[in-house]
Amino acid sequence: MARSLDNHSPIPLFRFFVISLFRNFAISLVIIVLLIGSGCSPNNDNTVIITGQIEGAPVLIYLLEQTILELQKIDSALPDEKGVFQWSPNVNETGIFSLRVIPGEQVIFIASPGDSILITGNMNQDPPVFQVSGNRESSLLQSFYAYSAGNLREVDSLQRIIELNQGEDDFYELTVRIDSLFNQIWERQRSYEKEYIRENAGDFSTLLVVNYHFGMRPVLSPKTDAGDYRRVDSGLMANYPGNRHTRFFHQWLKEVK
Repeated sequence: MARSLDNHSPIPLFRFFVISLFRNFAISLVIIVLLIGSGCSPNNDNTVIITGQIEGAPVLIYLLEQTILELQKIDSALPDEKGVFQWSPNVNETGIFSLRVIPGEQVIFIASPGDSILITGNMNQDPPVFQVSGNRESSLLQSFYAYSAGNLREVDSLQRIIELNQGEDDFYELTVRIDSLFNQIWERQRSYEKEYIRENAGDFSTLLVVNYHFGMRPVLSPKTDAGDYRRVDSGLMANYPGNRHTRFFHQWLKEVK
């Protein structure tokens, strides 16, 4: 049992939060001023405007893009005294991007040519919290990661209970109960991912969901969840047929069958 929990120990890379109404209003004013000052309006070309404000941001933050084989650094930025930053990278297709604040803290989002992405956060909280908006795909992903992070926190709490009670007389009975609780969380995560894929078939974000790891272990598999993988594949081929991620996933899925 203890080994089972260790195999699923969470790596909380993605943490999100809901900001208060006043803070949202204050941040919005800063961002609006920044956009007006830079002459930025909704895009109609091959650039993505990425604007944000992160309280307590470190000296440098990094923008990365997920290629087929690696996470590649695109640029870095030095936020101003209020934590405001901006990038305008050129992109020619929908892609998977991340903002790296510190090692182990990344904010994942999806962007297409012409998108304007807004990232807000607070590094002064423990754990740090972030929010992404700007397109439907990134909003969906934020909800997914927030839900998954809640499940991971529950698993983390169960693991701490196991660690604190090693050597107790009722340790075996405790591990049996916790194993049952963990299985409930695991099945809840599986059901949520399968429902997400069904409800959002054709969205680019399903590619990240079907490949999501709950801690160190993938939740879905192309053999036991073949229908979900086919649904993701057919949706991507219909809506993003020429995309490199679509082509790679399509070819990979044919090879693992």
